Amino acid sequence: MSALYATALTAFKTMGWHYREIAGMEVIESEFEAHHTKVPLHMQVYGEASIASVVAQVSVKCPPTHRSKVAELLMRVNKELNLGNFEMDWDSGITLYRLTNIFPPNRHDERILASLVHTAVAEVDRLTPFLGEICKTSPGELLLLQVPELLNRAELLPPEPTEAV
Repeated sequence: MSALYATALTAFKTMGWHYREIAGMEVIESEFEAHHTKVPLHMQVYGEASIASVVAQVSVKCPPTHRSKVAELLMRVNKELNLGNFEMDWDSGITLYRLTNIFPPNRHDERILASLVHTAVAEVDRLTPFLGEICKTSPGELLLLQVPELLNRAELLPPEPTEAV
């Protein structure tokens, strides 16, 4: 077990998050209840390189007829992100958020690892209702859907956190 993976496990334990380890790999999987959705999350550690990568999945699966509009949504959202990015597996219609951090050798910080998880869950929760609006639009009305206008709908955003995380 690498030192970074041990730190990641400690971070999950310290935060009180339920998780499962994947045998034979430095991988932690978990699910988080967010405001709009449940967020499946996967953290993989590459110990020798001191890299931790977090991937969170959006619960809304995009039908083939809607993938062009969803691709536009993801492109526009990614343009505004400071950390991580959204991507869609074109064949399955599954949308993921990916965030990676490279740590200095032997300087692994639980707080940074927890922050990666918080960020991934928050970004997926923020995107989910916008993606849902696109996916519930009838195929015949997709040409009328304006993604920039959709992104201006503040009522789709989760409420601001009331407590420090």
